[in-house]
Order: sequence, then C-alpha cells, then structure tokens
Amino acid sequence: MSSTYKPLKIKDLSFGYEKSQPILENINLTIPRGGFSLITGPTGCGKSTLLKIIAGLHSKYQGKIENVPSKWSMIFQNPDRQFTMATPYEELVFTLENLQTSPNKAQEIISHVSKSTNIQNLLHKKLINLSGGEKQRVAFALALAMKPDLLLLDEAFASCDGRNRAFLLKQLATFKENGCTIICVDHNLNGYQDLYDQVYVFNDRNFILSSNTLALFNARKKRQLHFALPQNTDAIFNSSNLTYTQEKTLVNSSDFFLPKNSSVLLTGENGSGKSSLFKVLTQMLPYSGQLTYQGREISKLKSKTYLRHVSQVFQNPDDQFLMVTVKEELDFSQKNNANSLLDKKALAKILKKWDLDSHQDQVVYSLSGGQKKKLQVLLMVMTNPDVLLLDEPFAGLDKDSLNDVIDFLRTYYLSQNKSLIVISHEFTAIDNLCQYHLRLSDQKLRYSSN
Repeated sequence: MSSTYKPLKIKDLSFGYEKSQPILENINLTIPRGGFSLITGPTGCGKSTLLKIIAGLHSKYQGKIENVPSKWSMIFQNPDRQFTMATPYEELVFTLENLQTSPNKAQEIISHVSKSTNIQNLLHKKLINLSGGEKQRVAFALALAMKPDLLLLDEAFASCDGRNRAFLLKQLATFKENGCTIICVDHNLNGYQDLYDQVYVFNDRNFILSSNTLALFNARKKRQLHFALPQNTDAIFNSSNLTYTQEKTLVNSSDFFLPKNSSVLLTGENGSGKSSLFKVLTQMLPYSGQLTYQGREISKLKSKTYLRHVSQVFQNPDDQFLMVTVKEELDFSQKNNANSLLDKKALAKILKKWDLDSHQDQVVYSLSGGQKKKLQVLLMVMTNPDVLLLDEPFAGLDKDSLNDVIDFLRTYYLSQNKSLIVISHEFTAIDNLCQYHLRLSDQKLRYSSN
C-alpha cells in the first residue's frame, strides 16, 4: 500500500520544556488518513503541543511520528501567530508565491477562497484592525488556498461568534470531501456532530478513542440565558451620542451606561466593534460624542492615573506578559500586588488548583492557550482596578477551568464591589458571573434580557 494511505502513527511520544515536568509521556496514537479526528481533554494536558509536534514545530522529542504528509496547514487558536504581512490579500499572495503559483492562477484562487470564507470585504484591510473571528476566517482562507493533505486545528473557533463558527465548520466539510486528513483540538464539541469520524479523549495520561461520544457532545450544550435590565442610576461609565471608527464606523451616535459594582456580558458579531469599545474605554482609540468615567470625560483624563482604575485583559495573552517565565511574572505582580485578598497563601492555593505551580520555570509563551488565559486573569486581578475589561477570557478553557475562573473572579474581584465587562462567545455558566447583557448590533449598544 502507498504511504499516502497509511495512517498517521504516534509511537511512545514524550515531550517537555526545559526545567518543567513532561507535558506528554509515552503517547501512542493512530489517526486514520482522510478522516476527521477530534481531540479533547482538560486545559494544559498537551493537546496543542501534540499538534505542534505533528507539524514539526517542536523538533526535540522522544518517540516517533510516522506518515505525516509533507503538505500540511495549521490554524492556531491565536491567528496572529501565522500572519506575516499587513493585509489578508498580501498574506494570500505571499502564500501562493511560496507554492510557486502563477500570478493568474493565484488571482483565481484568491477570488475563490475569499468567497468561500466570506472575507471579500476584508482583503485590503489591515490585519491588526480585524477582530479575532475575522482573523480566523482569513486563516481558513489561507489553509483553503494551500489545499493541504493534513489540516491541524488548534481551538480554531475560540474567537468566533455562533454564526461564524457554524459558517467555518461548513468549510471543514470541503476539506474532508477533498480527502484532507483533519485533526481538530477543541473543548467545545458543538457543531461537529455531522463531521467527525472519531474522538480521542485524554485519559490516564494518554489519548484514547472515545466509546461514548454522545456524553461528550451533551456535556456543553447551550442553554437559554436570562439577565436583568439595569436601571440608569449611579453609573460608572456614561455615554451620549458615542461614535467611534476603525476603518469603518463601528458605533454611531449610541448611548450606554455601566452601573457601578456590576458585571456585564458584552456580545455582538465578529467585527461589530466590541474589542474596539474596550480600546475606546482605555484611551487607545479616539471617539466623538460624550463618554465619561465617574462623571469626567475620558479623553481629558490623565492616562497614568486613569488606567490604574480601568484595566483590560487582552484577547491575546501574549500581548499582556512582561517577563519570560511564569515565576518572573508572578514575582513582578506580587511586588505590585494591590489586592489584599490575594496574599501568598491564597495565591499558592490558586496556583496549585489551576496546575500552574508546577510550571513556574516554564516560559510563559510556551504555556497552553488555556494556561495563559488563567495566568493572565490572575495577574490582572492582582492589580485590582475599579473596572476590569475582559476580552474573551474563557477561550481555550475546558468546562472545569472555565468554572474555576468564574469562581475566582467572583471571590477575589467582584466581592470588593468592583465592576467588569466581559466579551465572550462562550456562554457556559456566564450567567453565574454577569448580571446584565449588553448587545452591540447595528452600530448601537443596547441591554437585553437574554
């Protein structure tokens, strides 16, 4: 039989970063060619690391990987990792040039994949200004243009709203129909029911073929959410005729307010302007109209003082870290710790519960996506601002980790009569954290009861 049809085999695979305990130990796995394989398991168990080893992005490991196709593509949880050019169009041209595609054929392919992934209107926009979900559509367009024999997906839908997630999942069917082997890591299995061929679950320090996929798909089902409608009294943020743009008008003449000592879920489609609102609230993006904090116009406040009161957890954790190792990040934050609830004893308890205590010598950028999120939230809560803006804080977290982070925010932050706004496309248990639901649609900000 030709090697083209041989299954991908992982034999006795072990891997660990320097000075840290092994992430993967004696992993044995056989993945059929041409099928759709889902891999799931708790945050930090090594799923993303496994994909990177298959892709050849980690060369130092023990064991063997056999029958990996030479033509592969990988879509990361953080799409910024795979972009090198300024715009989606330039990325596509660069990719096709590397494949030695003729200019005429390249334009044909760009037209096709941009329509297939609905990025026609994004082609010439700056990637830095796109939302997380829009960037993921671009990443899919790049993969589609490459026509890989192997497609690796690492929490590729973590930043996508429900509509974009469903849309991109349909595109995976195209890859599968073309005979592409798909290996997909995800905590949220919704939408894969008609796509997957097998599911591998991390159990007893190995990835094993699941015999009860129905339970896995039912574990994180969506449920109806209900929120209160706030009264416009004693607001910490207040706006009138708020307008802001980023290559296009995102919010136009909208009014909104944030009650003091409250927690708000902010939703909207990818590219609607949610993260840009956070940039406005942290003086990173100009606005017109009136926008006040504690009754004072935000644009006139001194940044150094104001940003001690209003802080943000970025969508990409790598943008937040200042030091090299986990320990260095923790030591730096402890020196400047403004949260009396997070003393050394409480901190040690949280680090152990979140399985970060054994990773203190590890480089922060080599942590799993979920581990980075937990560390990022912990560090920012230690700064203890009056208002915390959380941009996709639950991306890449398994259900238990998500609940742990919600409990942490309630116990060590909201209990001090603080306020937070959470951007999230992950709604599991979100009503255990947020009182109110603020929607951004049609360039307007409005509260909703669901």
